[in-house]
Amino acid sequence: MRKAFQPIATGRLLATLAAIISLPLAASASASDITGRDVTVQYADVDTDSIAGATLLLQRIQVAAESVCAPLDHGDLASRSRRLACEQKLTAAAVTRVNSPALASVYQSARRDPRRVIAQAK
Repeated sequence: MRKAFQPIATGRLLATLAAIISLPLAASASASDITGRDVTVQYADVDTDSIAGATLLLQRIQVAAESVCAPLDHGDLASRSRRLACEQKLTAAAVTRVNSPALASVYQSARRDPRRVIAQAK
């Protein structure tokens, strides 16, 4: 079985996401300008049932979400807030899509205390 997913990085979905969380996109750019590509997170090499594997996968998901949402940040507080909200929504959607109890547990821990996840990875 191939283990990979695309953490929902299309312009259409980002526009929908922005509408759901009531955060307008920058007026100078359309959603398709902001996210011109999908990002695929590979995890066939990861045991998603172990804490270490789930932690590694969560880190990969977060890096992918950061790369997709980075164009939303224009250096001001409002756009930084939009970028962070985008990252959180994409990360949550990806964790849900993988459907791993260990990943869900690591994700919940990370939301409470991100330093704990870093410690678990070591």
